[in-house]
Amino acid sequence: MKIDVRGEFVPVALAQLDPGEQIFCEGGLMVYSDPSIQVAVRPFTQGGFGQTMKRTLVGGIPFFMHVYTGPGYAAFSRFTPGEIRTIELQPGQVVDIAEHSLLLASNSVQYDAFYVPGTGRIGRMIGFWMDRLTGPGTVVYHGHGNVLSFTLGQGELVEIDHGALLMKDPTVQLQSFNQPLGGGLTGHAMSFECLKAMGPGKLIIQTLDPTKVQHHTE
Repeated sequence: MKIDVRGEFVPVALAQLDPGEQIFCEGGLMVYSDPSIQVAVRPFTQGGFGQTMKRTLVGGIPFFMHVYTGPGYAAFSRFTPGEIRTIELQPGQVVDIAEHSLLLASNSVQYDAFYVPGTGRIGRMIGFWMDRLTGPGTVVYHGHGNVLSFTLGQGELVEIDHGALLMKDPTVQLQSFNQPLGGGLTGHAMSFECLKAMGPGKLIIQTLDPTKVQHHTE
């Protein structure tokens, strides 16, 4: 598969597929394609039906993935300003990508999702989902806004807004916490929820929170 990123403000990933070659993505991301491209759906049922419905109804993770089969071209976009990046995963290599950020992946890539708990405070973030992708194969993701990359050392810690999280190595640990706005009861009452990310591993963040922009869905 060949990936050609086109456009600047709201880019697309143009995938060139050989005969029989397949990729998968969420529904509603295809912009245009050759008529020779075949489209089908497959259910995402890792963890059983109950866990799948929880991801779908609570977390917004799609119940079905769309599968595109070559030969031909197909273009995909998240329909928001940002940057598109491509990763070539080696066999067994794993990356975690924030929800609403995966654009497409080779059909050889194993797809799963996991939940990052919130702090549990009333009126605060209840948590969010991340996609877990295991190679071999090609993974294409969309960074909302600009994409910034860090390499954290063993035990090195950085605090980020949960909407800034884009991608990480599975060795990077996440923990939600409440950031007070000053001291005393008022400061704690007005606190907002953030994430602690602790190394080692690569951490990639984005400068636009995807939950605060409108998404195109089918």
